[in-house]
Amino acid sequence: MEKQSRKEKAAAVKERIFSTAASLVKEKGYDNVTVSEICTRAGIAKGSFYLHYRSKEDIIRESYYTDLGSYIEGRYAAFLREFPHSSGKQRVLRFLQLELEFAEQAGYELTCLAYSLNLGACVPGPSEHMQRRSFSRILYQEITSNLETTETGRSAADIFTYLESAVRGVMATWCFSNHAFHMEDAGATYLAWAVDSVFLGQKADFS
Repeated sequence: MEKQSRKEKAAAVKERIFSTAASLVKEKGYDNVTVSEICTRAGIAKGSFYLHYRSKEDIIRESYYTDLGSYIEGRYAAFLREFPHSSGKQRVLRFLQLELEFAEQAGYELTCLAYSLNLGACVPGPSEHMQRRSFSRILYQEITSNLETTETGRSAADIFTYLESAVRGVMATWCFSNHAFHMEDAGATYLAWAVDSVFLGQKADFS
């Protein structure tokens, strides 16, 4: 129990560092934020910062890997506890919505920087992007567990790639359009259209 408590405490500190950094970047811009300022605002020592991140740039690099993973896993587990009898369509849609909610929290500049930095890392190859997004296994499991792929004529792997591409496409368009639409509202509608095209006949709302 004590070991688990330490793990949970460390996860909470890391999330506080990230959310603080994201808030500061929104307020002042990435170039105007320092590690010292992040630590002061988060109420932690610099040593605690460097236990979780190697540098300010590392926050950008890790934002759509470990930080997004922690965000999704915790909130998705809470969703399942609240709605244990939710349909496969509801579960898949909620998972994808959480990706958009994270982007909204991270903010426009940080999200754009993360895309740029991580796409640049793919150029030399081989890319470890998909392997590092280990939380995506949740989406794949929900697809394989809750969808009769024979009815759609598509494999689970194809549907997974399609839905992952849909959520990334929404995020990329949000970046390229200078956040011209609200990520959680309009973005969630766009994702619902994509999920509807796969889960024909299943309800997405909780009425």
